[in-house]
Amino acid sequence: MTLNSPGSQRLALAALTVLVAACGDSTEGSGSISAGSSGGSSTGNPTTPTTTVDPTATSDEPTAGSGSQTGSATDSSTDPTAATSTSTSTSASTTDPTATTGNVQTDTSSANTGSTSAADTGTADTGSTGGTTDTTTNGVEPCACPDIEVPLDDGIFVLSDDAEMWKFFPETKQFEMLGAFNCGGMNGTFSMAVDRLGFAWVMFNNPQGDIWKVDVTNVAKCMDPGYNQGQLGVNYFGMAFVSNSESDQCDKLYGNTFNGIGGFGEGPNLGDFLTVDPDTLILSKIAKTKFNGAELTGTGDGRTFMFGGVNPSKLVEVDKANGQFIDEIPLPNLPLTNAFAFSFFAGDFYMFTESANPSVSKVTQFDYDDSDMNGKQDLTTIVAAAPIRIVGAGVSTCAPFAPQ
Repeated sequence: MTLNSPGSQRLALAALTVLVAACGDSTEGSGSISAGSSGGSSTGNPTTPTTTVDPTATSDEPTAGSGSQTGSATDSSTDPTAATSTSTSTSASTTDPTATTGNVQTDTSSANTGSTSAADTGTADTGSTGGTTDTTTNGVEPCACPDIEVPLDDGIFVLSDDAEMWKFFPETKQFEMLGAFNCGGMNGTFSMAVDRLGFAWVMFNNPQGDIWKVDVTNVAKCMDPGYNQGQLGVNYFGMAFVSNSESDQCDKLYGNTFNGIGGFGEGPNLGDFLTVDPDTLILSKIAKTKFNGAELTGTGDGRTFMFGGVNPSKLVEVDKANGQFIDEIPLPNLPLTNAFAFSFFAGDFYMFTESANPSVSKVTQFDYDDSDMNGKQDLTTIVAAAPIRIVGAGVSTCAPFAPQ
């Protein structure tokens, strides 16, 4: 989530595209919290090697900020309300039988430098109730995780402010570039969620709150699912896919609103907790929240979490059925910044906030499960300077939710 997307103001990343020697785990942290404490966010096959960056962590302190949405609105290249149409890729096949429009944006100017092989098979989008074939029963296993070239269960997908998709690997603390994309001429990435089928749902600033789908196996390929922004007066929201339950792996999109005015805020009834049906693309409000601007993450066992609030920021578990806060943990010394995101992976949370240099982000790990068994939920800076400024993070509910 971002208050602005100054891609042109980022530091040049040329120096960061070379391989850096692997770094050890940083022990620098921004605080710790006692366990259990609670309280009141073109088609084109890749032909170039994957770029892997291993940043060296150094101590820094983020600066909180506020601002407003920038940039003028631009027309979308497709009409999301138009009748269904199709566009056939010349080198990769990706279909979306549940999408409202199915328009495919081909970007031949963006190179995909990800880890996928030259033979890109794509992924089939069958909606939230789709699945992969169960060869043992010759049937279809509902909402099974697909076997695709870019795995959904080994890392966190992150989105830059200038429309690049990367992947962050918590185990090695490394970043890998998957590629750049151009969706219908829109600009200003705002937030992102990743579904179980291997599609990143990317929200843009211009037009306000429009959402397109990006295939993680070929990120230069954008698809317009036909989402109509502005439903129920909602333009912007931080978002994540969440499984229905541990026994029902089918997922839905959930979010928390941001009004786009000024900085992120906290107060009674400032925001709305909502859901978007991934098949019908209809938005429904569930309950009021106290966050004007918060990011979400979901888990494969059906839990929903928010990262929002000010003085201090907070980690909140939310009941997705009614929007009630189940648990709230303050995060001292980790303020929201103009760009922030977070995700849950294998028992812990990973927060992406602006570094001391606001043109790039840092990564903070919250030891939610107390995996080191020291009796504290430590909050530790593990990467002081990422190669990009991160405005969105998404982890598929295919990713592990239990410690590994």
